[in-house]
Amino acid sequence: SQLHDFWRLDYWEDDLRRRRRFVRNAFGSTHSDALLKAAVEYGTEEDVVKSKKTFRSQAVVNQNAETELMLEGDDDAVSLLQEKEIDNLAGPVVLSTPAQLIAPVVVAKGTLSITTTEIYFEVDEDDPAFKKIDPKVLAYTEGLHGKWMFSEIRAVFSRRYLLQNTALEVFMANRSKLLF
Repeated sequence: SQLHDFWRLDYWEDDLRRRRRFVRNAFGSTHSDALLKAAVEYGTEEDVVKSKKTFRSQAVVNQNAETELMLEGDDDAVSLLQEKEIDNLAGPVVLSTPAQLIAPVVVAKGTLSITTTEIYFEVDEDDPAFKKIDPKVLAYTEGLHGKWMFSEIRAVFSRRYLLQNTALEVFMANRSKLLF
């Protein structure tokens, strides 16, 4: 139903930490609001009229896509499943500590919990800094409510974050990584 196909770099990395493949971007945009602003500031009157028409048609397409996404899954059912999943941790929690998930453009405060077989990260959605983050940015952020088996972890390294040796970088079998 969309007029364009959008692409982004995949999170997968090779051994040299290069991201080498494109995947479809379901949340892509032509950024028509930025084009409209540029046309208003620097363009002629016909550029402005043309940009406004494009902006309105793009808004209608985006509304239809959002409506379809909302109809596909019931949010209450999904959040209920997530709550049950967290309650049924694989064994007793060995360590639970406040932590931050550090991702491109996002630093999300939450709780990092470690059991005998898995690592969990649950973001604090009530945090004022988290509420300020644009939902379009959060759509690209992986691991906000994450669960990772120890069998999936390939390496863990200590990293410097904010000029202190306080971060952990976790490399997974699927060639993705997490930074806490």
